[in-house]
Amino acid sequence: MTATVRRPAARRTSPPKSRVVLSRELIAETALRLTRDEPTTPLTLNRLGAELGADPTALYRHYRNRDELLLAVYDLVYGDVVARFRVEKDWRDSLRAAAWGMRAVLLERPALVAEVGFRFTGGPHEARAIALTREILEQAGLSAEQARQQTRAYGEMMLSHVAMSSASISAPDEVQTRALEISRGVYGLDVADMAAYETDTFTRIIDTYIDGLSAQARAAKRARGRAR
Repeated sequence: MTATVRRPAARRTSPPKSRVVLSRELIAETALRLTRDEPTTPLTLNRLGAELGADPTALYRHYRNRDELLLAVYDLVYGDVVARFRVEKDWRDSLRAAAWGMRAVLLERPALVAEVGFRFTGGPHEARAIALTREILEQAGLSAEQARQQTRAYGEMMLSHVAMSSASISAPDEVQTRALEISRGVYGLDVADMAAYETDTFTRIIDTYIDGLSAQARAAKRARGRAR
């Protein structure tokens, strides 16, 4: 009797896992979304790699380090800022809309702003935001040099306010409550919460800044008239 030789059953092989094709754009866009979805959590390469379904070390093939990536993401944030610009008949309305738009975009990502908000990205979106701001200030009647200087001052003012607002709004409840109690006693300001306090403060800041620019623009116009 001939013995039957049983062949081992063929093993089922699972289909190969799909591998994401990484690019600088995909990495930065995914990081941008994470900074919005997890606004108070600093971005890590491990977290980003998990979101992309890729080994975190693979990110270094596209960015030299985390710092370079963060600046690329921050430049994309400026893209959102640029999208908020509106051209109005009155330059004051244009600047006010730009300021409130920039504030809203940056406050969506307090952890990112805390890390790189004081940095220049050197990217195209930031350059566009600066150019648009300068155009508004020249529309106000400032000279090209005055507009250049005020664009820098405007940026510093905005980022300083956003940094303080982010810290205030993100503070523990007991810290916010105590700060509001002090503001009522010192400033006589009665607001419901810290977010309302910061909104009221920014309204005063931007209105005062625009009043100052208006005075400077009027003086520049008078100076040009005398020079003729």
